[in-house]
Amino acid sequence: MNTETPPPEIQEVKIANDALTFDLLDGRSISVPLTFYPTLMLASREERENFEKTGSSVHWPALDCDINSEALLRGAKEAPVYARKAYERAEERRRSAA
Repeated sequence: MNTETPPPEIQEVKIANDALTFDLLDGRSISVPLTFYPTLMLASREERENFEKTGSSVHWPALDCDINSEALLRGAKEAPVYARKAYERAEERRRSAA
């Protein structure tokens, strides 16, 4: 018998300069520091605002970034390999702008 509870569905996504917040359909709000997800922290406003919400997950196509409500509930941080790629992209962007 499967007794696992499915992850809660996301109603709204909010991204401030310092935090990522998911408002859930069950009434809870989960917020974590944006530093947990360097890919979002280093992204432009346009890249952050371009996301697709599906059930308990959010996908940012231009960033190839996926985060689900379960990850926020656990306080999970972005995997180091993806964080490293985000810093490399930001550095390349900075060099291109100079």
